[in-house]
Amino acid sequence: MSKKNIIAKLSVAFLSLSSITSYATTHHIYKGESAPAYVTIPNLTTGFGFNVAALWLKPGASNLNYVINNKELPAQSPTWNEQEVRPSSTPAFEVGLRYVFPNGEDATLDWTHLYSNTSTSIAADGVSYFLGPDYEIGPAGIPIRSAYGTAKFRYDVVNLDVGQFFNFGQYVDIRLFGGLSTGFLREETTATYTGNTTGVFAGPFSMKQDVTSNFTGIGPRAGIHADINTDTGFGILGEAAVSALIGSIASKTSYTGSAAALLSVYGQSVNSQYIADQKVSQVVPGLDAKLGINYKRPLKNNLLFTISAGYQAAVYVNAISQYIPGTLVTPLETGGIYVATMNHTLSNYSVQGPFLNFELQA
Repeated sequence: MSKKNIIAKLSVAFLSLSSITSYATTHHIYKGESAPAYVTIPNLTTGFGFNVAALWLKPGASNLNYVINNKELPAQSPTWNEQEVRPSSTPAFEVGLRYVFPNGEDATLDWTHLYSNTSTSIAADGVSYFLGPDYEIGPAGIPIRSAYGTAKFRYDVVNLDVGQFFNFGQYVDIRLFGGLSTGFLREETTATYTGNTTGVFAGPFSMKQDVTSNFTGIGPRAGIHADINTDTGFGILGEAAVSALIGSIASKTSYTGSAAALLSVYGQSVNSQYIADQKVSQVVPGLDAKLGINYKRPLKNNLLFTISAGYQAAVYVNAISQYIPGTLVTPLETGGIYVATMNHTLSNYSVQGPFLNFELQA
């Protein structure tokens, strides 16, 4: 073989190897792959977008017990049934603004708002039952004949993040994002106990307990969003994120009582008391996620309309604080809360429910 032929064959081999290397580098082809399942960064059209979502969220916490229903008879086998306020799904909303950069990046700002107010009540059934809070459910609680409980939740979360898009093949889109989250988490629970006393200070009495807990914090948030698309426009979406909110938490428990003994001994028709906690700095871990389906439809002028529906949930660990009595010196039907011991409890704060989201992207 001549020197000229050898140089020609080496040139062809080198060009072939260069082409293969270039394709593998550009499309990230790895050993053992039989199909072009490659990762690319999309070249997106720049522009603003916005979304609005209708939500039906159910708030939750572990401190929603407002009274214990005690069956005292038969005397040798009493039973205690905790009664809780059970929040139902409440309309809420989310609004968001987005700007897309040409190199597969974007920035988003969104706000989710919920206000929920739930109430319930119970009355003692005959002489076999009586009612009372946790700290007065023994024989001293027998005069309590009815209880009324409420739970109010205010949920406002603002997220600001930047994201990077990746395409995995033709049908899978991934967005990795990170940024800041701000949470305003409020809970207020009330329990009102009423009944009649006998003896020296016979007459009706009432005691209302109002517990408020407020947390405000800001901190980092990071997560991943995935879309699995089809040629029909329909697809599946999923998202998960974690956060760490750094802020302050404060709680206050107020009492408003009235009783015949209070009026006779002290000349007061109403007695007001409270247990207050100082603001405490705290880190509240958070986790939020959503899963659903969507439909994408291109419109004129390079607009993209997306409608999505599914289920979402968020939980914030130990975001609710409360102080309540452990035991009392005298029964609450005297018109006052005279604390012998006190308890401090923490509770998670959660919201969950279906969503329907509409998005328009330029």
